[in-house]
Amino acid sequence: MGKTLPANMRRQLFAFLLLCALAGLTFVQFRLLLIGVGLEKERFDERTEAVLRELGRTLNEPVPLSDGLVHLFSAGEPDSAATEKIALALDSVLRSDLKKRGVSARFSFALTDKTDGIVYLASENFDPTGFKFGRYSLLLGSRIISGCNCERKLHLDVPNLFGYLLGELVYLIAPSILCLLAILASVVFLLNTLRKAEKLNTIKNDFINNLTHELKTPAFSISLSSKLAGESLEKGDMDKAKRYLELVGQENEKMKTHIEKVLELASLESGRYTLQKERVDIHQLIGEVAAGFRPQAEARNGKLGLVFGAKQSVLMIDKAQIKNLLGNLLDNALKYTTGVPEILVKTGSENGQFHLSVSDNGPGIDPVWRKQVFEKFFRAPAGNIQEVKGFGLGLSYVKQIAGAHGGRVELESGIGEGTTVKVTLPIA
Repeated sequence: MGKTLPANMRRQLFAFLLLCALAGLTFVQFRLLLIGVGLEKERFDERTEAVLRELGRTLNEPVPLSDGLVHLFSAGEPDSAATEKIALALDSVLRSDLKKRGVSARFSFALTDKTDGIVYLASENFDPTGFKFGRYSLLLGSRIISGCNCERKLHLDVPNLFGYLLGELVYLIAPSILCLLAILASVVFLLNTLRKAEKLNTIKNDFINNLTHELKTPAFSISLSSKLAGESLEKGDMDKAKRYLELVGQENEKMKTHIEKVLELASLESGRYTLQKERVDIHQLIGEVAAGFRPQAEARNGKLGLVFGAKQSVLMIDKAQIKNLLGNLLDNALKYTTGVPEILVKTGSENGQFHLSVSDNGPGIDPVWRKQVFEKFFRAPAGNIQEVKGFGLGLSYVKQIAGAHGGRVELESGIGEGTTVKVTLPIA
C-alpha cells in the first residue's frame, strides 16, 4: 500500500492546487479583458473615423467653417481672435458628431501641414508633447486645398484611450473582479478553516491522551485499593481496610472533579448555567482556597503569599464558581513551577472594579501562545505534555467564569519571567 501524505503536506498541496487554479482563472480573465478592450477599440475606431469622414464631407462644402479655414490658411499673419473662434467652432462640431455616435471620450485636435511639422490651429487642451499625431487623421478636401493652395491635415487624439476603453467595459470588468475577489476570499476562508480543523484535531488528540492519563491513574488506584480492602476484610484487618476505602473515596473525588470540570465548562459555554450570586467577602474566600494549596507549596520549600490591597472586597458572585476559579489559578501556578514555587496572590480595587492577580516564578509562556492559552483544551507545548497533570481546561474555565460575572482575564508572561494572571470583576 502507498504511504499517505502527512496532514500538513496534504493541506499545503491542496493550497498550492487552489492557488494554481486561481492564478489560471485570473490569467483567463485577463486575456478576456484584453480581447474585450481590443473589440471595444475597433468599435471606437470605426465611430471616430466615421465622424472624421463626415466632417471631411462637410468641410468640402461652402459652409462658414470651411470658409473660415480657407481664410485662416490664406492669411499671412492669422488673427488670434479669428483663430480661437474657428477652433471653438471645430471643437463644437467634433464634440456633437462624436456624441451622436455614442463617443463621450475627452479629445484634443490639431490642424497641421501635410508633414505634421507646423501646427496652425489646435484645441484648448492640445499638448504637443503627449499628442499622438496620426492616431486619427483626415486630409482636408479639395475645397480647402484649392482655396488656400495648400494641403492641411486634421488630427484627433484621445488622451488615456486605454482608460476610456476600460471604462466602457466596466459592466464586464466589475463582475469579473468581484468574482475573483469572492473566489480569493473563499480560498482564504477554506484554507483558514482547514488550518483550524487541523489544529482542533491535534488539540482533540492531546486532550483525549491527557484525559485518559488523568482518569487512568485514579481508576487504577481505585481498582487496587478496592482489591486490597477486600483482602484486608478477609483477614479481619479493619484499620487497613478503612484506609484503603478512604483512598478509594479520595481517588473517586479526583475523577469526579475532572468530569465536573468538563461538564461545567460545557454548561457555561452553552449558556445553560445560571450563576447563583450572593454577597461574598472575596478576601476571606481567597484565604480559604489558599490554605488548601499552601501545604503543597511548603512541601516543596516554597511560599504562597497573600497581599490584600483592595479596599472593597465584598462582591456579588457565585461563590462556588469563583472558588473553582481561584483553585484553577493556584493549581496552575503550582503545577507549572518546576523549582521552588514562589506564588503571590494580590488584590486591589479602583473605579468600581476588583482586581485579582496570581503570580508565579515558573518558566513562563512564549508570547506566541499567550492568546491561545485561554482556548479550551489548549496547552502550550513544552517537552512531554504529560509531564504536567491536567488537560488544558484551567484558564479556559477561568475566562468563562470571569466573563459570566461581567469581568475579564489578562495574562502577562515571558520566557523565564514567570506568569501573572489578572482577573477583573465588577464590584456591586
